[in-house]
Amino acid sequence: MIRRPAALLSCLALGLLCFMPACDSGNGNGNDVATTETGNGEGNGDGDGDGPQPCGTEWAEKDPDAPSLMTEFGAPCMTTADCVAILGDDGICVTNILKVYDLPGGFCSRNCDLANTSVTFEHDAAQCDPDGGVTCVGAQGLFTACIIECTSDDDCGREGYGCRNMPTLAAEGDPKFCLMNPVDCCTTDSGECGA
Repeated sequence: MIRRPAALLSCLALGLLCFMPACDSGNGNGNDVATTETGNGEGNGDGDGDGPQPCGTEWAEKDPDAPSLMTEFGAPCMTTADCVAILGDDGICVTNILKVYDLPGGFCSRNCDLANTSVTFEHDAAQCDPDGGVTCVGAQGLFTACIIECTSDDDCGREGYGCRNMPTLAAEGDPKFCLMNPVDCCTTDSGECGA
């Protein structure tokens, strides 16, 4: 487990809560909010200034013949039933994180718990997979999910995903995961999203 100062996550939690819309169409866990198809119009986050792209547009160069890590954790989904068929009874379909980031095409995962609010990820989390190899990431009490660590964009075999650090939470040296483009898939105009 990697520990961060509690103050950092407390500030993150307060900041994210201040940016959330007043209405809530989900069940309160941040995992099942409906996706949107466009970002906030600030570009695709790859630094080439080519203008806004729809969330899910390919932004990471990949070898199309490379094996994908996203066949179970990170598989596309439209409903939780899609993920139950892949991951078992505790599978969930995540389409949005805290009403801040859309996950294009849905993302199969499982719920998990972190040790406390000072921990942002736990490798080989038993709640994710008792055999290991899956990481629980997030901010305890706000949003947590299971995901597999990646080392290059080639690991992320889905369009619209690339290997990157967790936006907002990651510190230097933290692991990378197959995630959405944090600029194009940002659902708010409040300034907390970025590459």
